[in-house]
Amino acid sequence: MKYLDTLSKEIKEYFAILEPDFPQWLIEYINTEELLKQQYISITCGTIYSNLFKSSYFYSSLDHSVAVALICWHFTHDKKITLSGLFHDIATPVFKHCIDFLHEDYMQQDTTEELTIEILKNSKKIMTLLKRDGILLEEVSNYQLYPIADNDTPLLSSDRLEYTLSNALFTYQLTDAKTIKKIYHDIEIQTNEQQEQELGFRTPQIAMEFVHLMSKNSHIYIEDKTRFSMQLLADIITKRIVTTNEIANQIIKEILSSDMSNYIYLNFSF
Repeated sequence: MKYLDTLSKEIKEYFAILEPDFPQWLIEYINTEELLKQQYISITCGTIYSNLFKSSYFYSSLDHSVAVALICWHFTHDKKITLSGLFHDIATPVFKHCIDFLHEDYMQQDTTEELTIEILKNSKKIMTLLKRDGILLEEVSNYQLYPIADNDTPLLSSDRLEYTLSNALFTYQLTDAKTIKKIYHDIEIQTNEQQEQELGFRTPQIAMEFVHLMSKNSHIYIEDKTRFSMQLLADIITKRIVTTNEIANQIIKEILSSDMSNYIYLNFSF
């Protein structure tokens, strides 16, 4: 089944806010094996599996990556920037940034991105599509090349904008789609003090509303229970109970062979 056919009504409506005219050229890239693996990884870094958290909405790493690509496309209509956004988490393992805790990179959280170019280079399908579109691997393997796709805080990028909106809307249910739409439609590309392009707001009041929403998310990100659960998963991997390379396949096999498989397909729209 193709990725877009698996989406829930809520995610489809959210994607339509980000880009009403879905770029058809992007679909073949999304449906490659390397990206489709990301639809089984929650953006919650494993916290969704802990009873410490109430949220049970499964928003996948692939949902996030597609949404980032849609934001990039909406504001730039540049295929290279859009693909860099789509590929930015292609190397993300199960439990996402828990692996950064494993590598003691919990401040920058970019160790998993080091494998991006290797995964892309070894994908015959992706490399064929890039060649067809006249795009070099080096132009899409590092989204940090493009400030609209990624930059450092406190600047606003497509990546940071997306996970703020989707976490607030789906994961933590702090707001509604109407508010997301109002915030998103106030954004435009601006030139910042460093003379770089950045996503910015037209209206100070709406900018403050976004900051307030981001602050609510950030409080959850740094809670003791969040850091504890992520560190615990990293410690489990460190002690070789499971390894980084084994963890994805093993956990997916266990879930799909269990009584939970029907529940996951019906409720999480894999």
